[in-house]
Amino acid sequence: MGPPAVIDNPFPFPLMPSQAQGLAVESHSESDTIMIGRAIGEALRSGDVVLLMGDLGAGKTQLVRGMATGIESQVPARSPTFVIVNEYRGRIRLSHCDLYRVGGPDEVEELALEERLVDGALVIEWPERAEGNLPHDALLVQVDFSEGPEDRTMLLTPGGDRAAHLAMRAAAIYESLASVFMPDSGHEGEDR
Repeated sequence: MGPPAVIDNPFPFPLMPSQAQGLAVESHSESDTIMIGRAIGEALRSGDVVLLMGDLGAGKTQLVRGMATGIESQVPARSPTFVIVNEYRGRIRLSHCDLYRVGGPDEVEELALEERLVDGALVIEWPERAEGNLPHDALLVQVDFSEGPEDRTMLLTPGGDRAAHLAMRAAAIYESLASVFMPDSGHEGEDR
């Protein structure tokens, strides 16, 4: 993979000019998506925010499942669509919030999500429903369908310095996990 290309801001949040580059990661299976999430989860520290954007069925919950594994949660992640926020405890607390069913930014404000950052990390699905009522220094992850039915492209874009450090840690962990779990077989396209 070459250096990330400069992108326009695809998110409904301002990005710092020095952070306007995104890192594209390809997933070719559900297990790839979970491993990408695991790398982010292992990199998470209290105070970190991850915003997940993408169509229904794109794999956002699979990313969170990996994040829960990465924080060493004993409880597997599931979609919080009907309860709005699920918590996973491990080496840190991970609050998983799904804003799909909220009525607008006022309801988001009532959730007091920033209070969860004192002793944990926060991952939010459908952040565009908050209309900018979320921390700007967040790692924005856009999940898009790609060529094959299981293929996804994930664009990781930091919205500030803290998120840039999270992205760098996650990229290093992902490289390490990929070398252990997906050794190069020399056969492009082969399931690994």
